[in-house]
Amino acid sequence: MQGRSPVVLHPSLPRNDGPPMRKRHEILVCGERRAEITTRLREILPEGTTPSVLSVADGADLCARTPAPEPDLILASSDRARDRSFLDWLRDHDRDHTIVWIRASDSPDEAPLEGALVLPEQELHAVPYLLKLARRRTRDNVGVAGAYTPRRRIVGRSEGILEVQTYARKVCNAQSSVLVTGESGTGKELIASLIHYESDRRNEPFVKVNCAAIPETLLEAELFGIEKNIATNVDRRIGKFEQAQRGTIFLDEIGDMSLMTQAKVLRVLQEREFERVGGTESIHIRTRVIAATNKDLRAEMKRSAFRSDLFYRLNVINLQIPALRDRREDIPALTEYFIGVFCEENGVKPRTVSPETMEVLIDYEWPGNVRELENAIERAVVLGDGDTISTEDLPPAILGAVQQDAEGVDARTFQSRVSDFERSLLIDALNRSDWVQAHAARRLGISERSMWHFYKKYRLDRFVKNRRPGRKRGRSARAL
Repeated sequence: MQGRSPVVLHPSLPRNDGPPMRKRHEILVCGERRAEITTRLREILPEGTTPSVLSVADGADLCARTPAPEPDLILASSDRARDRSFLDWLRDHDRDHTIVWIRASDSPDEAPLEGALVLPEQELHAVPYLLKLARRRTRDNVGVAGAYTPRRRIVGRSEGILEVQTYARKVCNAQSSVLVTGESGTGKELIASLIHYESDRRNEPFVKVNCAAIPETLLEAELFGIEKNIATNVDRRIGKFEQAQRGTIFLDEIGDMSLMTQAKVLRVLQEREFERVGGTESIHIRTRVIAATNKDLRAEMKRSAFRSDLFYRLNVINLQIPALRDRREDIPALTEYFIGVFCEENGVKPRTVSPETMEVLIDYEWPGNVRELENAIERAVVLGDGDTISTEDLPPAILGAVQQDAEGVDARTFQSRVSDFERSLLIDALNRSDWVQAHAARRLGISERSMWHFYKKYRLDRFVKNRRPGRKRGRSARAL
């Protein structure tokens, strides 16, 4: 929880107008006004959610509970600001809780604990929204008020993904627009989150818009908002650009946006102003734009499906994320990471992966990239039995594709055959050199740095178990 700054939530924080939340959530309410807050929560929370609300008087009451509560959301009234036992409990039990201080009208704006949020008492209607985000923190790298949490992070040490992260950190404090490109499932949203939450805008809103998921007839109103009485029974609504004021707006799948909406987004980038739908007042913004797409926008420009002027406005800084098949050396680390996440979420013991299963995961082409790997591991954790994930726990489509490649040489790519040949040469040289990388490099006539790179690329530490006893192990390539 170190290094986070207190944040006062904007009064325009959206109310909970969506469908009822499906999962049961636990809320911890602490303080002298806990009864009033709990009563308000039961009025505010959508019907059917029936969240478990734990009410405690103070830190002593909280510390006496065994086992220690693990709520998703902690609501503390202002009187707990000087409760040392309560503050110590929060520090000692920091498990990515979302902590919210309910501020009375006469209380200071600052939270007594770094990383906590401050919510004005009259804004309790925002609690369902915060509760949704609190649950998402275990599967997302976005903290509720600007914390870049490690629970969902970019995993891997391949040259391509490290280069993307290096450039992302270089541009995080720039005002320039960023265009993140890459195939579906490569992690474009994670890169956008990294840029925002490591920038000086980290305590401002990070607003995400999936342009492909919103009907074109509604996208303009969603982005720019609408004025009151533009139609019958329509109230004024603030759009995503305005919600992201002083922060960052992430326009995902921008390649699916219509030409008409593209023109209006272009004006925002050029003039830094817009009007709500049905309005005449110009609204000035200081919002950074990060866009992402899995399409080839240059090809879209050639067929007049994407505006060239918007492309050049967005493409000030371009970050291309490599496909998973181009960073296979990261697959073991990603697999281990996802196993840890899903074992924790499903309350099962940590599991390992059999060598045969790891071979299948590395050899598969992964057309769905990291998202497909994540789904495969989640399935294996949920459906698998025992302490080891075997090939039988993987989706049939993955097993079938790998077996087909193994049966038909013609089905394999040229690069995969070259990789197999390189791997076999490296393993042979290492076996002849007692797995001392420097000696193996001299045998092959390559530099020690190149040997180290190949060792990481092919995860050769997986084969060390086959060497004779007493041999020294080569340099570790653990991609964590």
